[in-house]
Amino acid sequence: MTTKLRFAPLIRVSTEGQERRGESLRTQKKQVQEYVEVLHGVIPAHCWKYCGQEHATAGHDRLILDQLIADSGKKLFDAVIVCDASRWSRDNAKSKEGLATLRKHGVRFFVGSAEYDLFSPEQSLFLSLAVEIGEFHARMQNLKSTINRLNRAKRGIPTGGKIPYGRTYDSKTEKWGLDEEKVTGIRWAAEQYLAGKGLVKIAKELGVNPANLWKVLTKRSGTNWSVDFDCPNLNIKESVSIKVPPLLPEGTIKAVLARAASNKTYTHGESKHPYLLGRMVHCAECGYAMFGQTNHNGLRYYRHARHREKPCTQFKSVPAPLIEEAVLIHLFKTFGDVDAIKQAIQKAVPNQERVEKLRQQQVVTDKRLRAAQQEKQRLVAAISKGILSDKDASEAMARLREREELLAGEAAMLDAQLVHVPNRKLIAENAALVHNVIKHVFKQPHHLLEMSYERKKELVQHAFDGKDTQGNRLGVYVKRNGDGWQFTINGLLDQVVGHLPLSDEERRRLWPIDDDVAKYALH
Repeated sequence: MTTKLRFAPLIRVSTEGQERRGESLRTQKKQVQEYVEVLHGVIPAHCWKYCGQEHATAGHDRLILDQLIADSGKKLFDAVIVCDASRWSRDNAKSKEGLATLRKHGVRFFVGSAEYDLFSPEQSLFLSLAVEIGEFHARMQNLKSTINRLNRAKRGIPTGGKIPYGRTYDSKTEKWGLDEEKVTGIRWAAEQYLAGKGLVKIAKELGVNPANLWKVLTKRSGTNWSVDFDCPNLNIKESVSIKVPPLLPEGTIKAVLARAASNKTYTHGESKHPYLLGRMVHCAECGYAMFGQTNHNGLRYYRHARHREKPCTQFKSVPAPLIEEAVLIHLFKTFGDVDAIKQAIQKAVPNQERVEKLRQQQVVTDKRLRAAQQEKQRLVAAISKGILSDKDASEAMARLREREELLAGEAAMLDAQLVHVPNRKLIAENAALVHNVIKHVFKQPHHLLEMSYERKKELVQHAFDGKDTQGNRLGVYVKRNGDGWQFTINGLLDQVVGHLPLSDEERRRLWPIDDDVAKYALH
């Protein structure tokens, strides 16, 4: 009795949508069954597992094909059958590798009812040509699809995947909108976060994932939605910024980002013992933030971190009461005097002529960068139409990529120089906040040293909120100086240099507590 040939059918579609609808899979299955019946073969039940959805483009993972090739040496089937050569592979390198494995294990190969002799150079050539044509077709389709999606994105149209949280898009009118219910939730979340409530607790109350809420608040609440196109096999790598309606006002977004930055430093929870300048005191030598410590006698210090890879030998610690008192007195001196605030704001804002030149240079560089990116897209379109040879296209793309990288580097350098430029309006607003804190104190019957810890904390947080023009965090920088310490207050308005401990004479000069001073501070 003749043993029937056992066939393993390779039945595949390219998209999940095709797999869900199932029509292509059903059609291929029916065709394969008819071919096997004509060939008087049989399809064992365990061989139907090589059926499902895989990406059509060369270079993508092919789990089904890989499984079939791996099983070819296990005697589970005698032959492989596909409806047409494109279902076998659209990647010629992968095809050759797979056919070599089938040949090694003596597994036969069928396209429809026709067998291809894997040992025949002529038939192997025909099969390779069919796969090469399939690969070309798949790459061309992928190129056209990518260019179309990229151009749609540049027109502000979503090109696939989920749209940003809280937005809506009408494909008929091609207009963006807002989901008011989600917008209300995000605005409430921002208010709660800025008020000091923890993000995890806010997320639980909203019934959302904390990580997603964090992403929306810090990266997806503005007017820009970045869509990335990354196709290495087509040499396309570009990000397109689509304008979308904002969930939060720009001022709120900046406040959220500032709060997030401060959470990494001075608002990141409070220690068992109160440290007014916690995470705000830095070593002037090494720049590291110092941490608060209380010894067994209850004395508080700010000291260097232990077990650092490169320990700093400038000094070990500075007494907390000394540095806290000195900083508060200097802040009251600066922010309690309206004229001093005006003068300090003038000094804090850098040379406007230089800043304006940097901004003009930034505009020109950004324009050139966009032009280079557009030229690269025109080149990609020319390649897809076959206008340029591979050699010419490769050389032109290399030149464009080099130019784009140079311009991107220059743009990043300009951004870095401008990102920390103080803004006169923001400085003035923050200075007003600190001044109001001080005015509140003078309305009370107690003086500076009787001020509540919470009020003191609010004062120093406003005074040291942000970075200077070099990108260094604002704060107090300390170094050893003889029998004492020298400190530099690198604050919102000005740099102040002082020495510890304060002498009685200096303390009286900086903070003459009498009725005249109280009246002046209320001015």
